[in-house]
Amino acid sequence: MAYLTKKNLPLRLQQLVILILHLILLRWIWYTLNNAGAMTTTETLLHFSGIGLFGAVLIFGCAKWARRRYLLGLDD
Repeated sequence: MAYLTKKNLPLRLQQLVILILHLILLRWIWYTLNNAGAMTTTETLLHFSGIGLFGAVLIFGCAKWARRRYLLGLDD
C-alpha cells in the first residue's frame, strides 16, 4: 500500500500539521532552555507557562481532531 494516496491525503495532511506544531513547540523549548540564563525569572516562568499551555492545547487539540476523524470514518 502506498504511503500517500488520494484516500488518505487528509490524514497525511493532519499528521503534517501535527508534526509542524510539535516541531515549533520543540524549538520554543530549546530556545527557552538555551536563553533562560539571560532572562529574568519572570520571563523564564512566562516562557515555561506558555510552553506548558501550548503543549496542553496541542495534546487536547490533537486528541479531539483524531476523535473527529475516527467518528467520521465510522460513517463510511
